[in-house]
Amino acid sequence: MLRILLLLIVIAGVAGYFTRPTEETMRGAANDILGNPTTLSQGLQSIGASLAGDRTYDNYYVAAKYSIKLDGKPVVECWGAFQQVKCSRVGDEAAAKTG
Repeated sequence: MLRILLLLIVIAGVAGYFTRPTEETMRGAANDILGNPTTLSQGLQSIGASLAGDRTYDNYYVAAKYSIKLDGKPVVECWGAFQQVKCSRVGDEAAAKTG
């Protein structure tokens, strides 16, 4: 039973490695989030991040992370694995927790 479990973990790891989203895919998803602001402050933040934002792509072999930062603070974070990408605005989560 333990061997089967170990084999499944190895297969999932190999599949994750070969199906990790590329930087271009994650950049497109992050740009979609920046391009659809819901408030005026998000619109201004999107303009600033598009012009002067720092973009980073981190490769974790079976998953990937893409983030856009403005003045050292994250604006958009994306996580991806198995050709799936999930992006969100970081400010929205902080506002939801405090409000």
